[in-house]
Amino acid sequence: MSLIPNTNLFIVTSALNANIGIVTEENRMKQTVESLKNIRSKVPDAIILFVDGSPIEISNDKVQEINSLCDHSIWWQKDADVNHFATHGLKSQAEIVMLSKTLAMLRSNPMLMKKMHSVKRIFKFSARSFLLDTFDIRTYDNLCGKYVFKQKLASWLPTEQKESITDHLYITRMYSFCPSLIIDYMETQQKIFNDVQNYRIDTEHAHYKNLNQNYIHEFHNISCSGIVAGTGELEIY
Repeated sequence: MSLIPNTNLFIVTSALNANIGIVTEENRMKQTVESLKNIRSKVPDAIILFVDGSPIEISNDKVQEINSLCDHSIWWQKDADVNHFATHGLKSQAEIVMLSKTLAMLRSNPMLMKKMHSVKRIFKFSARSFLLDTFDIRTYDNLCGKYVFKQKLASWLPTEQKESITDHLYITRMYSFCPSLIIDYMETQQKIFNDVQNYRIDTEHAHYKNLNQNYIHEFHNISCSGIVAGTGELEIY
């Protein structure tokens, strides 16, 4: 008798010791801790997988505190590919590579593979984001075989790029997908990475350009807020 998947996996992407943005290292840690606590309070039975791609080594006390707030963690500082892009301040590339490697581990690591049997939806969730009181995990029921994003936004790219590359983007602070789409998403991630590299666009534009629209379900609001690294401001999505 097979078990019906009944839990949600939150992959929390982080760069605790980033070398870009105006948010201090101390505040990044404090906000990340609150972010993890927020997920646990809004989705108590979630599996939280924390992944960090900081270009600088994380101290043991920070690692221990983060580990106490999540179910699993992967620290990518010593991965040559992730470190290369993070060190050079290439945020989109670093996150794409880190997420791709994390998804590969979900399909190859015995412990994580076992956990995946109970997962009905995978959320990509940027650290220092927060689920609002209006967030309801039940709104994601009955969305098998779908990616869920906040409603697409018009691009701010120059006219010639909008015409030749893409005229919309998807917010990538928080989105989710059905586990049945892991292989599709891993293949799409390679296309996303190539476009970020070749066209010098961000991962938000590249996601809209490359995802199969037949698999997309859009929400007008995703009931999430997040702190913008470049300004330190809180945005609502």
